Amino acid sequence: MSRPWQPRTPPTSRRRRLPIVLLCLLSLGLGLAAGHYLLRGPALNQPRQLAHRLSNRIGLTHADAATPGHWGVMRPGMGGPAPDADQLAEIKRLQSLGYVGGSQPPSKESGTTINLRGSVSPSLRFYVSGDAPGAELIDTDGRTRHRWRFTYAQCRALHKDQPDLFLPDRDGVTACWRRARLLPDGSVLAIFEGHGLVHIDRESELLWAYPGACHHDLDLAPDGSIYVLTREARIVPQFNPQRPVLLDFITHLDADGRELESIDLLAAFENSIYASFLDYAREAGDIMHTNTLELLDGRFVDKSPVFAAGNFLISVRELDVVAIVDPNQQKVVWALSGMWSAQHQPTLLDNGNLLIFDNQGYGGQSKVLEIEPLSQRIVWEFTSSETRPLYSETCGTAQRLANGNTLITESDNGRALEVTTDGSIIWEYRNPQRTGPHQEYIAAIMEMVALPAGVTPDWMTSER
Repeated sequence: MSRPWQPRTPPTSRRRRLPIVLLCLLSLGLGLAAGHYLLRGPALNQPRQLAHRLSNRIGLTHADAATPGHWGVMRPGMGGPAPDADQLAEIKRLQSLGYVGGSQPPSKESGTTINLRGSVSPSLRFYVSGDAPGAELIDTDGRTRHRWRFTYAQCRALHKDQPDLFLPDRDGVTACWRRARLLPDGSVLAIFEGHGLVHIDRESELLWAYPGACHHDLDLAPDGSIYVLTREARIVPQFNPQRPVLLDFITHLDADGRELESIDLLAAFENSIYASFLDYAREAGDIMHTNTLELLDGRFVDKSPVFAAGNFLISVRELDVVAIVDPNQQKVVWALSGMWSAQHQPTLLDNGNLLIFDNQGYGGQSKVLEIEPLSQRIVWEFTSSETRPLYSETCGTAQRLANGNTLITESDNGRALEVTTDGSIIWEYRNPQRTGPHQEYIAAIMEMVALPAGVTPDWMTSER
């Protein structure tokens, strides 16, 4: 049986087509390789929504050299499309200047701007501001009820007989506290980012200081001892034989600030079935950037042994990973990624779900998620929109309150808000601390924490 006639391709045509095919395959391969590099290689931790994050980075610079601290361009509203080529060019021009002006007109809103009485939790709120090394306790009307202040210079002066103990701050990062914990007696534990941990009393007098390279977060054990994140720069050949990387540790201190032991978080990943997450780490520099530390109390061990008492819940921003570390085995026993980007402050709620501030979620907008950690089902979320914008490139926290509402800290915009389960904003606070020629810079709120509703601590005094 004869086959249907088909035209033959001349040999010369096939020879001409072969280079074209090879060129197409080569282009496809290069495209796939570039995509893999950008999405999964060392550039994983470069901005994923580069245009969007670049447009906001100008708001994270200091107002000028004379105004240290953590300031952002004040934004009455956020959101909108990513900048076009002309806008990116202007952003690049602005970033080359010694002083960056505001990108948004200043807002006169300050202090408590929304307060729906009867719906808002009647709780005092403790917060750390980016304008000064201190913290404030306010009521829902925004009135300061107590204030703490303690500078890194004071800390160094009190240890002047040991000049190499607390190293100089050459980058101005100690101009504000990174995190603080209010204790039942009115004393405060405060982190000077990368430089140390101090314990001051309610009158802001130093009780003790620990000179370790503490950063981001701490938690308390039932016995009064302290766990704090610390870091150390080392050469790690498997990452880079020439350039150092920053390694993170969970460091255990006794109640008087004496170091007991440390857990190497890089080793905890390497020793676990989750070691492959490290394939996405940078080749040098801040390869992990652990930003959250929570000591688990064992309430949910019936759901899974990973929730055993004494384990730690951590957030590793540069890997986009939330994980649980078993200190006895010194390894990661659970980890989850892919549902958030550059996240902060995961915490286990009373119902066993995970509440997390997703800084760089889809589309470059922030959101708050409540997730069942084992099934990965999203139970609740508060997302950014044109009518209720939410964005913080750095920091950011969320706390579930006893009345079911959620207190959210939009750090870079100097704003805190209490929202209901249906997403209504019933309380809003904007940091009163401003700077810049037109007051266009607002001090960040590093974290705001609500005390138990209706409780006034016995130690509390009026503002001095």
